[in-house]
Amino acid sequence: MNLELPNQMRLFRERVDRESRSLKDPYHALECLQEFYSGLDADDRLRADAVLMDWTRSDDEGLRFDALVLIDGFKIVAAIGALESLAARLESASTPGAPYELLKVQRILQGLRGC
Repeated sequence: MNLELPNQMRLFRERVDRESRSLKDPYHALECLQEFYSGLDADDRLRADAVLMDWTRSDDEGLRFDALVLIDGFKIVAAIGALESLAARLESASTPGAPYELLKVQRILQGLRGC
């Protein structure tokens, strides 16, 4: 198991996010992150799942967005608890995007519970 994976994921995400902004291609970072996750073995996926759950607790909307895309796309059922916590936080948030993010989280939760 790769003990440096959390740090590698953070650095990789920062790099592809910068690349995405310089390319003016908002999907570039997501595609790179999806490819990164796809290439992980089973043990590293468990560690990566924990990183994604940490990202859902971030104050950075972009980081949460990336985590949500990966959690939803790869059907990471282990993230249900983290998503429920995020939903509770978003319910009381006053930021303009909170209601929309809450709807997205609720949709993802519904899909994961159906797995």
